[in-house]
Amino acid sequence: MAKKRKRPPAPAPTSPPEGESAAPRRRRAPWLLLVLALAFACVAVVAVVRRGGRVLFAQDVELTSASITREVVPGGTASLSLHLHAKHALSSDEWFFIHVESEGGGLDDFRTVRDGAPEVPSTRWGDQDIVHTVTIPIAGSAAVGRYPVFVGLYERGGGRLAVVDPQAPDQRVLAAWLDVVTRDADGSTRTFSEGQIHQQTAVGSFRPLMSWLVSIAVAGAIAAWLVLRRRTADDVAAPAATDQPAPEDRVARWLRRLTYLSPALPFVMGILVVLEFIKDDAYISFRYAHNLVTGQGLVFNHGERVEGFTNFLWVFVVAPFEALGWDLFQVCEVLGTVLGIACLVVTARLTAAVNGERRAGSHLWGAFWLATSPSFVLWAQSGLEQALGALLPIAGALTLWTAPEGPKRDRRYLIAGLILGAACMTRPELHLMAILVGLPLVVRAVRARKITRADWLYVAGILIVTVPCHTFRYLYFGSLVPNTFYAKTSSSALVWHEGLRSLEGMFAFNHTGLLAVLAPLAFASKNRRVETATMGIIAVAFMAYIVMVGVDEMQWHRLYLPALPFLCVLAALGAQNLVEAVLRLLKRDVEGSLARTVGYSIGWGAVLVAARSNFAFTYKEVNGFNGHGDLAGTFHPDLGKFLVRHERPGGLVAFQDMGSTPYHAPDLDFLDFVGLVDKTVAHARHDMGLHAFMNSDDGRKQAQFDADMRDYFFRRQPEWAILTIYTAHGEEQKLAKEFDEDPTGGSFGDAYRYNSFQWGIWDDPRFRERYVPVRTWPRGSAYYLALWRRRDLWDQTPREVVLDAPPSTMGGAKASLEGGLELLGSETTTQTLEHHEVFVTTWWRLPGPMPRDLYFFIHLIKPGTQIPSDHIPGDWMFPADRWQAGETLEDRTLVQLPPFTVTAGTYKVMLGAYQRSTGKRLKVLSGPSDGEDRIPLGTLEVKPLEPIIHQLIPPTRVEVMRKYPERIVDSHRAR
Repeated sequence: MAKKRKRPPAPAPTSPPEGESAAPRRRRAPWLLLVLALAFACVAVVAVVRRGGRVLFAQDVELTSASITREVVPGGTASLSLHLHAKHALSSDEWFFIHVESEGGGLDDFRTVRDGAPEVPSTRWGDQDIVHTVTIPIAGSAAVGRYPVFVGLYERGGGRLAVVDPQAPDQRVLAAWLDVVTRDADGSTRTFSEGQIHQQTAVGSFRPLMSWLVSIAVAGAIAAWLVLRRRTADDVAAPAATDQPAPEDRVARWLRRLTYLSPALPFVMGILVVLEFIKDDAYISFRYAHNLVTGQGLVFNHGERVEGFTNFLWVFVVAPFEALGWDLFQVCEVLGTVLGIACLVVTARLTAAVNGERRAGSHLWGAFWLATSPSFVLWAQSGLEQALGALLPIAGALTLWTAPEGPKRDRRYLIAGLILGAACMTRPELHLMAILVGLPLVVRAVRARKITRADWLYVAGILIVTVPCHTFRYLYFGSLVPNTFYAKTSSSALVWHEGLRSLEGMFAFNHTGLLAVLAPLAFASKNRRVETATMGIIAVAFMAYIVMVGVDEMQWHRLYLPALPFLCVLAALGAQNLVEAVLRLLKRDVEGSLARTVGYSIGWGAVLVAARSNFAFTYKEVNGFNGHGDLAGTFHPDLGKFLVRHERPGGLVAFQDMGSTPYHAPDLDFLDFVGLVDKTVAHARHDMGLHAFMNSDDGRKQAQFDADMRDYFFRRQPEWAILTIYTAHGEEQKLAKEFDEDPTGGSFGDAYRYNSFQWGIWDDPRFRERYVPVRTWPRGSAYYLALWRRRDLWDQTPREVVLDAPPSTMGGAKASLEGGLELLGSETTTQTLEHHEVFVTTWWRLPGPMPRDLYFFIHLIKPGTQIPSDHIPGDWMFPADRWQAGETLEDRTLVQLPPFTVTAGTYKVMLGAYQRSTGKRLKVLSGPSDGEDRIPLGTLEVKPLEPIIHQLIPPTRVEVMRKYPERIVDSHRAR
């Protein structure tokens, strides 16, 4: 039998920093952990055992019970019966609503809505019992699981009938549960008593989190038990000097440093999956940077000082690259990757600073999980500040918390403050981070009963950055609160209700909640316990922030990213402590033993399995290594460039997407339907307690807000309005057919109603009286962008396309078509890059009015490929029914080359005309023709696009796009 090796002695305690007295070392009972575990347990127990109570609505309506089919298969139906008692007639005609929906707001969200009137109108109720029965269809796409069934009453055209008891922020009660099973459904009935309905409604929003809260409480109790069992010799400080490679061993030192870069490998693989994902909102910052470096000031619209961004520092980071004319799309991809790798290194180093490096590389566990986190990877490529916002707090924490152990201590405290000051200016909520990271200094000051020079240096570093920046912001914008705050926040109780759903969704997202369960085990070791507690506070504080915000309109829980590295560190520490605890229990905790190797190998196996699961999710959701995480860039820039071609500088455009389109229309102004860059809209939302991205209205405030904003819209009279269509589920084919028949957007009709951001403008008769549809961009099968022009401007002749005479230098193809239409000449781009665009210009002598649905078509042809591009003559601006005999038309249209469809090669450029309703082409009577009534205009050479070397999306050159600025219809809008 092998002789048991002796445990190495614990290293001697290091001397306290200068100016601090040495406190006697003694073992403290883990009261904090015990209290934490007890608190979580009490919350869980109270929520579970709370019983009784009545379910009362306003106007003396009581829900006494509910019965529902026990189980149903996807595609089946369930029957729900509600039993109520009313004491008198209601003051308005109330309808029942039933919502069957998934909990947590995760990726597999499912919702079925059934509304219906009671058999006896509520205005005729007396002192009587009421039974309302409804059949609920369950979609075939519904996942297997248990679904809550919410019920309530509402006045059609008004608000919901208030729930008096128990309190329900969304004015609905959780009446029943429905189980969706794969097969052999139990069709029997399950009945829920009034007490059960009261209890489950009272628990309400906390219910989805209950399992997580219980798990965290159990983990906290285990951590407290492990502390009580821990021997003094087990508390090995991390890391002792003798644990590190000798200074002269350069190879070992460099190898050790290189291990910190190992998480970069899976991270870069993830980056390659999400490559070219740039969030449209990033272009808001890009436009501010553009206006800044071109002398317009830090503004979105010219002359309007509105802080429509929350990433002050990020705007100044990208501004120099904009001044150089670099492609901000690719600049941000590179910056995000570099900042992400730096964050991974710092995450691993902070883990090592607490528990040391010698534990089989387990200090890399948290960094490996973070490297494959779908949220961390995706948002590193978003063009936004998330990677910087994740790096700065943890980098500042590492610098501050290790400052007493390194050389030049005072400088490190100051640097830590500067880093956290920069974090404050990266996102507003990171001001909280700067305070929380400094908590160990507060604890140390309380223990020593004095504030040291180091403490002041940390604070000074923060103030050196924040005071000048905030002073500038206040003097320039007139406020310390960004305008986006007013658009994205609300005081409604529904916000935290939805926030709890978002938090549960985050916990369920790729098992992020398991990190929170492991986190309490980090306290099983006393190494840097104050810093560990601080990380726990940071993790919890940002969970509370998620709840407070309610809903983030962007995917994959990006708002938690500043705290995610800290949570990963805690989880890694907890996993390390768990392995050590198991080894001690098995009495196999000797350094170098086989049991230790096996234990840490199991730990590595679990980390790698989780990392693989994360990566597989990202790979699936973003369609693998296809090199294009997002294709939105094709449509929104083209829309912006179209506006530049047909509007004078200073023209006003109403739109909800304040991103790529405004960036590519740099000298036009925008009215923001959402309110991010519009003070009037944002403050009106906030004053009424409305949230831009969720329903926070429990009355009729939304209707009043929409009416006020419609009046605001018509007062400002934008020259253009872009209406976004979100196609209702099941209506995709219908909308596609309507678009194919009329690409102007005039035939979509009620489809415009499905977008709540647009203030109900479609139902306001003033809009269709004053605006005319021009053109629609099909962003996707369920997403269209429809451009409308103010009617008084549309009715005037668009002189930028209707010329006084043909250009004297005109050349190219000449031909005559049936109906008297004459092609006078042509000019085409002869060379371009993949993903880019080409101008095709033709000049025509018009014969007089022709059918309105006459379209020009352009075909780019090479063997095996034909790329069509159809448009109304005059670059969509001069339909054929407006033509006058003898007029000269310049049809100068910009053709976007579809990414990954048009590849390198030589293409023939062909032109023709046809009537859209019949599909019949106009015959070419004279001139060149290919025999299919297509006129050859020349050839186009498409060269390969080389990333980094070439722009991914060509920038807008205003002087090129706007060929005849003085000929564009003048709206007389004063800038």
